[in-house]
This record gives sequence, C-alpha cells and structure tokens, in this order.
Amino acid sequence: MIQHLYFLVGAALATMLSTSLLAQRQPPAAGSTAETIKIGISIVTSDPTGSTQLQGARMAVEEINAAGGVLGRKLEIIPVYNETRNYTKAQALIKTLIQEGAQYIITSGGSGMTMKAAEITIPANVMLITGSSSSPKISELQDNDLVWRTVPSDAFQGRIAAVYMDSLKVRTVGIIHLDNPYGNELARTFREAFERRRGKVVATAKIPDVTNYSNVDFKPIVDAVFSAKPQLVYIIGFGEESARVVNTAKPYFTKEYRPQLLGCDANYNNDFLYGADPELIEGMQGFVYIHPQNSANYEKFNKAFEAFQSKSSLDVAGMTATSLASLLGAVSTNSYGATVYDAVYSIAYAMLKARSVHPTDVAKQMREIANDNEGAVVINVGEFSKAASILAKGGKINYEGASGTLEFNDTGDVTAGTYIIWKIKNGQFTEASTISFP
Repeated sequence: MIQHLYFLVGAALATMLSTSLLAQRQPPAAGSTAETIKIGISIVTSDPTGSTQLQGARMAVEEINAAGGVLGRKLEIIPVYNETRNYTKAQALIKTLIQEGAQYIITSGGSGMTMKAAEITIPANVMLITGSSSSPKISELQDNDLVWRTVPSDAFQGRIAAVYMDSLKVRTVGIIHLDNPYGNELARTFREAFERRRGKVVATAKIPDVTNYSNVDFKPIVDAVFSAKPQLVYIIGFGEESARVVNTAKPYFTKEYRPQLLGCDANYNNDFLYGADPELIEGMQGFVYIHPQNSANYEKFNKAFEAFQSKSSLDVAGMTATSLASLLGAVSTNSYGATVYDAVYSIAYAMLKARSVHPTDVAKQMREIANDNEGAVVINVGEFSKAASILAKGGKINYEGASGTLEFNDTGDVTAGTYIIWKIKNGQFTEASTISFP
C-alpha cells in the first residue's frame, strides 16, 4: 500500500509539474529577438531528471550572463514542455523553438526524443545537444556535425553490463527492452558484447514504445523470455513499463526458479522502485550514469547548483520540479544537471572561439574548446571570465566540465564516463560500486 502511495504521489507531482510549467511559460520580452542568443530546451515533465536538466541550463546561462555574456549579447533559455515521450508533440515543439529564433536546442526525455528532434533541427541547420540521450544510434546520424552530447553513449553501458556478467557467473540471459532507439541499441550492444564473451542470450522480447501502457498486455512479452528460464533477465525500460514487466512475471518466481534481475539507467527511479513488487526486485542490480568521483569541478558545481535550486526566487514550476527531484532521492540526479550545464558552457565557449553565433561556425570549434589540444589552457568550472579573456586574444582552452573530462570525438560524443552499479536493498537503491572508462 505504501509503495502504491509513493507511485501515485510521483505521478501526481509529474502532473503538477507539467501543468505549472506550461502555465509559467511567458513570451520573450520585447526586443529580446535582437538582443539575446536563444537556446531552446525541450523537457519531458514525467522524466525525473527533466527538471534537473532545466535548472542546470538555467544556472549556466545565469552565470555566463553575469560575467558579461557572449560576444556582447546575453543568453536566453526558452523551455518547452512535453508531459510524456510524445514524439509528434516533441517535433511540433522543436519547430516552435526554431520559429522563435532558437539556433541551439537541448533535448531531454530519452534518445527517441533526440532522434525525432534531429529530424527537424538538422535540415534547419540548428545545433542539437543532449545531456541525457545515450543511444548509439545518435552517433550514426548524418548530421553535418550539428548533433552533440555530453553524456556517454550506451555502447559503453552495454559493454560494461556484459563484462559484469562474469562477476555474477551468468552465462544465460533473457532481454526485455523498449522498442525505440534507446532500448534497441542498448540491448544490441549488450548482446554483442555478451556473446563475444561466450554468453548466450536465450530469449528477447520488445516492449512497445507508447505514451500509455494501460491497454498493453505484458503477459506475452514476459512469457516469451521468462519461459526460457534464463539465469538473468535484463530489463531495459523506463519506470512504469519496467515495473509492469516485473509484476507480470511474478508467477515465474518460485522456489525452484528465481532469476536475477538486471536494470539500466532508465529504470533507476521511484516510478520503478515503488511500482514494482518489492519482493521480486529485492537484490536487483543495474547501471546508471553518474558524475565523476572525487572531482573538484563537480563538487564546485554541485554546491552552487544546490544553492541555485533552493533559491526563493525560483518560480512555482521550478519549485515543483525540485520537489519531484527530491522524491526521486537518487544520487545521480544532479549528474544530469551537470551534463546540461556543460552543454551550455561548451556552446558558449565555442561561440567565443568562432567569434560567431551561427551553428555551423560554432560546431567547428566544439572540439577546439573542449579537447586536450596542444597549448590549450585548462578551464575549470567557474572560470568563464578567464576563458573569455584567453579566447579573445586568440588563445586555446581545454574546458574540464562539471560532468567530467569533455573530449569530443568525430561523432560529437564524449569519450569518458562513470557508472554506478546499483542494487536494491531493503526497498531502496544502494550504490554497490562504480566503474569508469576509458
């Protein structure tokens, strides 16, 4: 009953957040079209990290503007809100942002949202950057170098999960995954890595990617995998659908057969924790991206970020978002605030380097301001004025972000990251250990 109550509270807060955010949105001030550099951000309000990402962007813009802005102009964040992963609405919202003058757009809410946004932004020569979408498919986009991200690709998460199977002595696995760019690609990268290690995937099933699961029959999905009796079932989905998978599978948990459950970053939230049968998920393990450990840059960011979030001047929407983040209670929540904070700073530094606000010019400088190029001066969190001075004199910088070392490769992906190995113990998420790469 308590678990069900938490689930309902979470859903209610998500609804409140959606309603209040939509109500709070105001048109830009008169004259802002000419005066500001607009950065759009698309938020999924039912995503527990959505509000955190929005606040990360807002804090970066506030800091940059306080330090003088970019090329004599202020930055302006323009948010739009989507209650669920509604792709049709998402694309309409991206078009609205572009019509309002945004040449830079940040996406949240999953890889599918970013892929759909890219269909609009690439032809419009608008730069797209995400701090949370992790599908390897994003790396394959024919994007004219206009799609970037500050969160690692799931190519890493899938490989780490496969290697981790050795420590669990697991040789047979079943996979149940979302049928979307995130779920399909994480399942694929895991399977390829696991089978290279001589493991065997005995069964797979897909969860339809819909906004409402009330009419979805999960029994055939569950039967297809659990009937094969794998040692471990890897569930790749967000909170609601992952909880439905577990609950539907209850008849398969017997004295004779009790499979290990493995989760992912998308079901590391209270929608899953309080929606799934606590007896079945006790001992479940999984992975989630987190900020680098023992990082002075992250700690400096996080101290300022917590103060920023608690400001009394935050609007009602912001405070509702903060309440939802508190309900989540996950140590990785602010990690996504850091990735989006770094996304804004990377764009701003690249504008300064390019001496232009045009996306194609800025894209050419993203690697120049972030990678460890010869002669580049390291720029840490809180050193915008220092960086601006160096760039104004034609110098080189190497931005070391709040989310870690930002080294962008040829496809606009970061090449380093850290994951928590989480475990559910006594009905709560606990941190078992961390794994970093490279």
